[in-house]
Amino acid sequence: MPETPDATDIIPADADGLFSEESAIPAATLDPTEVFDESAEDTPGTRVGAGDHEPRFDGDTSELPPEVCWTLQELVAAPHISGSGRHWAVMLQHEKKLRSRLSELGLLLEINHEHRYAFTRQADDPSPHSRTILRAKTLSLAASTLALYLYQQYLASPDNPVVETADMIDHMMAYKRADDTDEAAFQKKVVAAIKSLDDAAIIKPVKGTDRYLVYGVITSLLTAERVEALTRRYQAIARGEAPADDDAPISDVPFGDVAPDDEPGSATNGDDGFADADGLTTADGFADDDETGDDEGGDGR
Repeated sequence: MPETPDATDIIPADADGLFSEESAIPAATLDPTEVFDESAEDTPGTRVGAGDHEPRFDGDTSELPPEVCWTLQELVAAPHISGSGRHWAVMLQHEKKLRSRLSELGLLLEINHEHRYAFTRQADDPSPHSRTILRAKTLSLAASTLALYLYQQYLASPDNPVVETADMIDHMMAYKRADDTDEAAFQKKVVAAIKSLDDAAIIKPVKGTDRYLVYGVITSLLTAERVEALTRRYQAIARGEAPADDDAPISDVPFGDVAPDDEPGSATNGDDGFADADGLTTADGFADDDETGDDEGGDGR
Protein backbone atom coordinates (compact mmCIF):
# COMPACT_ATOMS: atom_id res chain seq x y z
CA MET A 1 0.00 0.00 0.00
CA PRO A 2 1.61 3.30 -1.06
CA GLU A 3 2.40 5.80 1.67
CA THR A 4 0.41 9.04 1.81
CA PRO A 5 2.74 11.96 1.16
CA ASP A 6 2.89 14.67 3.78
CA ALA A 7 3.34 18.39 3.31
CA THR A 8 7.12 18.20 3.44
CA ASP A 9 7.14 15.81 0.49
CA ILE A 10 5.06 18.23 -1.61
CA ILE A 11 6.69 21.53 -0.61
CA PRO A 12 10.32 21.31 0.47
CA ALA A 13 11.22 23.25 3.57
CA ASP A 14 13.71 25.40 1.67
CA ALA A 15 11.47 26.07 -1.31
CA ASP A 16 10.08 29.52 -2.05
CA GLY A 17 6.49 28.38 -2.06
CA LEU A 18 3.10 29.51 -0.88
CA PHE A 19 3.95 29.21 2.80
CA SER A 20 7.30 30.97 2.81
CA GLU A 21 7.54 34.04 4.99
CA GLU A 22 9.28 35.96 2.24
CA SER A 23 6.29 35.60 -0.09
CA ALA A 24 3.64 36.50 2.49
CA ILE A 25 1.73 39.70 1.84
CA PRO A 26 2.23 42.05 4.79
CA ALA A 27 -0.89 42.89 6.79
CA ALA A 28 -2.49 46.17 5.86
CA THR A 29 -2.08 48.91 8.41
CA LEU A 30 -4.99 51.28 9.01
CA ASP A 31 -4.63 54.81 10.18
CA PRO A 32 -7.17 55.30 12.99
CA THR A 33 -7.56 58.95 12.05
CA GLU A 34 -8.75 57.85 8.63
CA VAL A 35 -11.38 55.52 10.11
CA PHE A 36 -12.51 57.46 13.17
CA ASP A 37 -12.74 61.18 12.66
CA GLU A 38 -12.22 62.45 16.18
CA SER A 39 -12.71 66.02 15.04
CA ALA A 40 -16.28 65.35 13.95
CA GLU A 41 -18.80 66.81 16.38
CA ASP A 42 -21.90 65.63 14.57
CA THR A 43 -24.15 63.16 16.33
CA PRO A 44 -24.86 59.82 14.62
CA GLY A 45 -26.86 60.35 11.47
CA THR A 46 -26.29 64.08 11.10
CA ARG A 47 -24.17 63.55 8.01
CA VAL A 48 -27.20 62.14 6.18
CA GLY A 49 -28.34 64.76 3.71
CA ALA A 50 -25.68 67.17 4.94
CA GLY A 51 -24.26 67.79 1.46
CA ASP A 52 -25.46 70.13 -1.23
CA HIS A 53 -29.20 70.14 -1.76
CA GLU A 54 -31.58 71.64 -4.25
CA PRO A 55 -33.66 74.66 -3.14
CA ARG A 56 -37.22 73.76 -2.20
CA PHE A 57 -38.67 76.82 -3.89
CA ASP A 58 -37.61 80.01 -5.65
CA GLY A 59 -35.80 82.21 -3.16
CA ASP A 60 -34.96 79.39 -0.72
CA THR A 61 -31.82 80.46 1.18
CA SER A 62 -31.96 77.86 3.96
CA GLU A 63 -28.72 76.09 4.82
CA LEU A 64 -30.62 73.10 6.22
CA PRO A 65 -31.52 70.01 4.18
CA PRO A 66 -35.17 69.91 3.06
CA GLU A 67 -36.00 67.07 5.48
CA VAL A 68 -34.78 69.14 8.41
CA CYS A 69 -36.78 72.16 7.26
CA TRP A 70 -39.94 70.07 7.06
CA THR A 71 -39.31 68.63 10.51
CA LEU A 72 -38.84 72.14 11.88
CA GLN A 73 -42.16 73.15 10.34
CA GLU A 74 -43.84 70.12 11.90
CA LEU A 75 -42.47 70.94 15.34
CA VAL A 76 -43.90 74.45 15.11
CA ALA A 77 -47.21 73.75 13.35
CA ALA A 78 -48.22 70.34 14.73
CA PRO A 79 -49.14 69.53 18.33
CA HIS A 80 -46.42 66.88 18.58
CA ILE A 81 -44.52 64.22 16.67
CA SER A 82 -43.87 60.60 17.59
CA GLY A 83 -41.50 57.76 16.95
CA SER A 84 -43.90 56.24 14.41
CA GLY A 85 -43.73 59.29 12.15
CA ARG A 86 -41.17 60.12 9.50
CA HIS A 87 -39.97 63.25 11.29
CA TRP A 88 -38.79 61.43 14.43
CA ALA A 89 -35.47 60.15 13.08
CA VAL A 90 -34.64 63.48 11.45
CA MET A 91 -35.37 65.29 14.71
CA LEU A 92 -33.03 63.05 16.67
CA GLN A 93 -30.30 63.34 14.06
CA HIS A 94 -30.47 67.13 13.86
CA GLU A 95 -31.64 67.86 17.40
CA LYS A 96 -28.98 70.49 18.10
CA LYS A 97 -29.77 72.51 14.98
CA LEU A 98 -33.52 72.23 15.52
CA ARG A 99 -33.24 73.38 19.12
CA SER A 100 -31.27 76.40 17.96
CA ARG A 101 -33.80 77.34 15.27
CA LEU A 102 -36.72 76.89 17.67
CA SER A 103 -34.93 78.95 20.30
CA GLU A 104 -34.76 81.83 17.82
CA LEU A 105 -38.58 81.77 17.89
CA GLY A 106 -38.73 81.62 21.67
CA LEU A 107 -39.70 77.94 21.68
CA LEU A 108 -38.27 75.01 23.63
CA LEU A 109 -38.12 71.44 22.36
CA GLU A 110 -39.31 68.73 24.74
CA ILE A 111 -38.36 65.13 23.84
CA ASN A 112 -39.55 62.03 25.69
CA HIS A 113 -37.46 59.05 24.60
CA GLU A 114 -39.34 56.54 26.76
CA HIS A 115 -42.75 57.16 25.18
CA ARG A 116 -41.24 58.45 21.91
CA TYR A 117 -42.86 61.83 21.42
CA ALA A 118 -41.72 65.43 21.14
CA PHE A 119 -43.37 68.83 21.15
CA THR A 120 -42.50 72.49 21.47
CA ARG A 121 -43.57 74.83 24.24
CA GLN A 122 -43.39 78.56 24.68
CA ALA A 123 -40.30 79.78 26.54
CA ASP A 124 -40.73 82.21 29.41
CA ASP A 125 -39.02 85.24 27.89
CA PRO A 126 -39.51 88.31 30.12
CA SER A 127 -38.59 90.76 27.36
CA PRO A 128 -41.44 93.07 26.29
CA HIS A 129 -40.27 92.61 22.71
CA SER A 130 -40.91 88.87 22.76
CA ARG A 131 -43.87 87.56 20.79
CA THR A 132 -45.97 84.56 21.78
CA ILE A 133 -45.91 81.85 19.11
CA LEU A 134 -47.83 79.23 21.10
CA ARG A 135 -50.35 79.76 23.85
CA ALA A 136 -51.67 77.39 26.47
CA LYS A 137 -55.30 76.31 26.38
CA THR A 138 -57.21 74.32 28.97
CA LEU A 139 -59.52 71.34 28.94
CA SER A 140 -63.02 71.38 30.35
CA LEU A 141 -63.94 69.27 33.35
CA ALA A 142 -65.48 66.59 31.13
CA ALA A 143 -62.46 66.48 28.80
CA SER A 144 -59.98 66.36 31.68
CA THR A 145 -61.96 63.56 33.32
CA LEU A 146 -61.81 61.61 30.08
CA ALA A 147 -58.10 62.41 29.67
CA LEU A 148 -57.41 60.91 33.08
CA TYR A 149 -59.19 57.70 32.06
CA LEU A 150 -57.25 57.55 28.78
CA TYR A 151 -54.01 58.16 30.66
CA GLN A 152 -54.71 55.11 32.80
CA GLN A 153 -55.55 53.04 29.73
CA TYR A 154 -52.31 54.09 28.05
CA LEU A 155 -50.22 53.08 31.05
CA ALA A 156 -52.00 49.72 31.18
CA SER A 157 -51.24 48.97 27.52
CA PRO A 158 -48.63 51.36 26.06
CA ASP A 159 -47.89 49.04 23.13
CA ASN A 160 -51.52 48.98 21.99
CA PRO A 161 -53.27 52.02 23.49
CA VAL A 162 -56.60 51.75 21.69
CA VAL A 163 -59.93 52.46 23.40
CA GLU A 164 -63.53 51.98 22.30
CA THR A 165 -65.90 54.93 22.13
CA ALA A 166 -68.47 52.93 24.10
CA ASP A 167 -65.94 52.34 26.88
CA MET A 168 -65.24 56.06 27.14
CA ILE A 169 -68.96 56.85 27.36
CA ASP A 170 -69.54 54.13 29.96
CA HIS A 171 -66.69 55.47 32.08
CA MET A 172 -68.03 59.01 31.94
CA MET A 173 -71.51 57.87 32.98
CA ALA A 174 -70.11 57.29 36.46
CA TYR A 175 -69.82 61.09 36.81
CA LYS A 176 -73.40 61.79 35.77
CA ARG A 177 -75.28 63.51 38.56
CA ALA A 178 -78.08 61.52 40.14
CA ASP A 179 -80.57 64.32 39.51
CA ASP A 180 -79.58 64.57 35.84
CA THR A 181 -82.28 62.69 33.92
CA ASP A 182 -81.28 63.87 30.44
CA GLU A 183 -78.97 61.04 29.39
CA ALA A 184 -78.90 62.18 25.76
CA ALA A 185 -77.61 65.62 26.74
CA PHE A 186 -74.97 64.07 28.98
CA GLN A 187 -73.74 61.79 26.20
CA LYS A 188 -73.57 64.84 23.93
CA LYS A 189 -71.17 66.41 26.42
CA VAL A 190 -69.08 63.25 26.40
CA VAL A 191 -68.91 63.30 22.61
CA ALA A 192 -67.82 66.94 22.79
CA ALA A 193 -65.10 65.97 25.27
CA ILE A 194 -63.88 63.24 22.92
CA LYS A 195 -63.76 65.72 20.06
CA SER A 196 -61.77 68.23 22.10
CA LEU A 197 -59.15 65.58 22.87
CA ASP A 198 -59.09 64.63 19.19
CA ASP A 199 -58.66 68.28 18.19
CA ALA A 200 -55.77 68.55 20.65
CA ALA A 201 -54.13 65.48 19.04
CA ILE A 202 -54.20 63.58 22.32
CA ILE A 203 -56.19 60.82 20.64
CA LYS A 204 -56.79 59.87 17.01
CA PRO A 205 -59.77 57.99 15.53
CA VAL A 206 -58.96 54.65 13.93
CA LYS A 207 -60.50 54.71 10.45
CA GLY A 208 -63.50 52.49 9.91
CA THR A 209 -63.99 51.75 13.61
CA ASP A 210 -65.38 53.32 16.78
CA ARG A 211 -61.96 53.15 18.40
CA TYR A 212 -59.36 55.79 19.21
CA LEU A 213 -55.60 55.58 19.44
CA VAL A 214 -54.13 57.23 22.55
CA TYR A 215 -50.88 59.07 21.94
CA GLY A 216 -47.99 58.77 24.38
CA VAL A 217 -47.92 62.55 24.69
CA ILE A 218 -50.78 62.19 27.17
CA THR A 219 -48.13 61.36 29.77
CA SER A 220 -46.88 64.95 29.52
CA LEU A 221 -50.35 66.35 30.14
CA LEU A 222 -50.98 64.31 33.25
CA THR A 223 -48.07 64.12 35.64
CA ALA A 224 -48.34 62.13 38.87
CA GLU A 225 -49.20 65.31 40.80
CA ARG A 226 -51.95 66.28 38.38
CA VAL A 227 -53.39 62.78 38.36
CA GLU A 228 -53.60 62.80 42.15
CA ALA A 229 -55.22 66.24 42.27
CA LEU A 230 -57.75 65.43 39.56
CA THR A 231 -58.60 62.07 41.09
CA ARG A 232 -59.39 63.72 44.43
CA ARG A 233 -61.61 66.27 42.72
CA TYR A 234 -63.54 63.69 40.71
CA GLN A 235 -64.04 61.50 43.75
CA ALA A 236 -65.46 64.49 45.59
CA ILE A 237 -67.84 65.15 42.69
CA ALA A 238 -68.95 61.51 42.68
CA ARG A 239 -69.70 61.75 46.42
CA GLY A 240 -71.66 64.95 45.89
CA GLU A 241 -69.15 66.97 47.92
CA ALA A 242 -68.14 69.25 45.05
CA PRO A 243 -70.06 70.92 42.22
CA ALA A 244 -69.82 69.31 38.81
CA ASP A 245 -69.66 72.31 36.49
CA ASP A 246 -69.12 70.67 33.13
CA ASP A 247 -68.10 73.96 31.52
CA ALA A 248 -65.49 74.92 34.11
CA PRO A 249 -61.95 74.81 32.70
CA ILE A 250 -59.28 72.75 34.43
CA SER A 251 -56.21 74.97 34.31
CA ASP A 252 -53.76 72.24 35.26
CA VAL A 253 -54.50 70.07 32.20
CA PRO A 254 -53.50 72.44 29.40
CA PHE A 255 -52.90 72.03 25.72
CA GLY A 256 -52.24 74.84 23.28
CA ASP A 257 -52.57 76.23 19.80
CA VAL A 258 -50.79 78.68 17.55
CA ALA A 259 -51.36 82.24 18.69
CA PRO A 260 -53.16 84.52 16.19
CA ASP A 261 -51.11 87.00 14.16
CA ASP A 262 -52.47 89.91 16.17
CA GLU A 263 -51.87 88.22 19.52
CA PRO A 264 -49.92 90.49 21.91
CA GLY A 265 -46.54 89.14 22.95
CA SER A 266 -47.63 88.10 26.40
CA ALA A 267 -47.40 84.66 27.95
CA THR A 268 -50.66 85.21 29.79
CA ASN A 269 -52.60 86.56 26.81
CA GLY A 270 -54.59 88.90 29.00
CA ASP A 271 -58.15 87.84 29.76
CA ASP A 272 -58.80 85.86 26.57
CA GLY A 273 -59.93 82.79 28.51
CA PHE A 274 -56.70 80.87 28.19
CA ALA A 275 -54.83 79.86 31.30
CA ASP A 276 -51.18 80.76 31.81
CA ALA A 277 -49.94 77.24 32.49
CA ASP A 278 -46.89 75.22 31.60
CA GLY A 279 -47.29 71.92 29.83
CA LEU A 280 -47.97 70.64 26.36
CA THR A 281 -48.41 73.44 23.84
CA THR A 282 -49.88 72.22 20.60
CA ALA A 283 -51.07 73.58 17.29
CA ASP A 284 -54.41 73.21 15.54
CA GLY A 285 -54.23 69.61 14.40
CA PHE A 286 -52.04 67.72 11.99
CA ALA A 287 -51.41 67.90 8.29
CA ASP A 288 -53.07 65.09 6.35
CA ASP A 289 -49.86 63.13 5.80
CA ASP A 290 -50.21 60.04 8.04
CA GLU A 291 -47.59 61.58 10.33
CA THR A 292 -49.73 60.65 13.28
CA GLY A 293 -48.94 56.96 12.92
CA ASP A 294 -50.75 54.09 11.28
CA ASP A 295 -54.42 53.53 11.79
CA GLU A 296 -53.92 50.07 13.23
CA GLY A 297 -52.79 51.43 16.56
CA GLY A 298 -49.44 50.68 18.11
CA ASP A 299 -47.05 53.07 19.74
CA GLY A 300 -48.73 56.15 18.38
CA ARG A 301 -46.89 59.40 18.10
